[in-house]
Amino acid sequence: MPVDPEYIEQLVLEHITGTISPEDSITLKNLLEQEPEAYAIWQRMHRQLTGSYMQSVRAGLQDTLPLQQILAIAGKRKRRKILTRTILGTAASLLVCSLVYKLLMPAFQTISPAPIPSFALKSVALQLPGGQLLHLGSGQQQEADGIIFREEGGTLSWSGRSNSSQLATLIVPPGKDYAVRLPDGTEVMLNAATMLQMPLAFGDKREVTLNGEAWFGVAKNERKPFRVHLPKSTVQVLGTTFNVNTYDSGHVKVALESGAVKMLTNDGDLLLQPGHSVHYQSGTRPIAEAFDANKVLSWKNGYYVFEHTPISEIGDIIARTYRIRVVMDSRATADRTYSSRLEKDAPLEQFLVRLKTLNNIDYQFEHGDSVLHLLYRP
Repeated sequence: MPVDPEYIEQLVLEHITGTISPEDSITLKNLLEQEPEAYAIWQRMHRQLTGSYMQSVRAGLQDTLPLQQILAIAGKRKRRKILTRTILGTAASLLVCSLVYKLLMPAFQTISPAPIPSFALKSVALQLPGGQLLHLGSGQQQEADGIIFREEGGTLSWSGRSNSSQLATLIVPPGKDYAVRLPDGTEVMLNAATMLQMPLAFGDKREVTLNGEAWFGVAKNERKPFRVHLPKSTVQVLGTTFNVNTYDSGHVKVALESGAVKMLTNDGDLLLQPGHSVHYQSGTRPIAEAFDANKVLSWKNGYYVFEHTPISEIGDIIARTYRIRVVMDSRATADRTYSSRLEKDAPLEQFLVRLKTLNNIDYQFEHGDSVLHLLYRP
């Protein structure tokens, strides 16, 4: 169907700046999946308005004019036809000129294409340094930029010459999981709604960036420690197996199976021992505690274990597993706990019926099956 470019541009701008509403986020997701023109607008705007400098730009805007105030210039109900075209073309005011300058005239830096969000994809994909997208999961061999990508036994690997300074992004959408073997032999299994940014060849350093959840089996190399960059922290290892969860970027979780890892944070460093984990929040010193491997690592085996788990947390897992938005219709619903397990491959309604029967959590679907409401009925 025809799409309004101005409407798409505004949705993308709001997503880039973090001001998009949950409802508009679903709308954007559907448009990106169904409309090639919308996806083309997404790529164009991300090339122009994002990059390694984006966070500093957004921080700088706070010293000049809040984005919400700039958006309000166009009027209360005209936000769909707001400053996007002006930002991409000629400025209409000095305020917008200031914004354009900060966004489009950064210091001389190489800007990689912005990773495509996981919700915009239905299959696992690899975004190459130049922006090309390889869709994965078919098991077929693919070639791009002189590199051969193979999927063997459900694991991605590659061979060929590559520039170690260029980063690729492996994107796993909701409802999927995926495995990759890095150039040094490190094995990584990624959970649903996860992105891993990595070089296609390691040089003097072995470093990756994770957003989501993944299990790492790191190949040992004492001369080159392996580093996983997380929100406001870094995990450094030599050779070990561990799990990382950053779904809540303000609460990073690292659980160590074997070997040793060092958690590096602005609030102090922590050396973990096998069988221990750390839940780190910025502003608090990281502290180690024992963890239940059956519960923390169960996702690797195709299911989740819940032990007195808040329904709000279970709702987040349902959203990632079944690619659906979950709404808690009361605080009592979100705070109630439940003990059971969720099989990833089982029909969602099978779990919901059990939840309703055992815990009085009623459910209702909205907009077809794209939104799930949960409500505790005493």
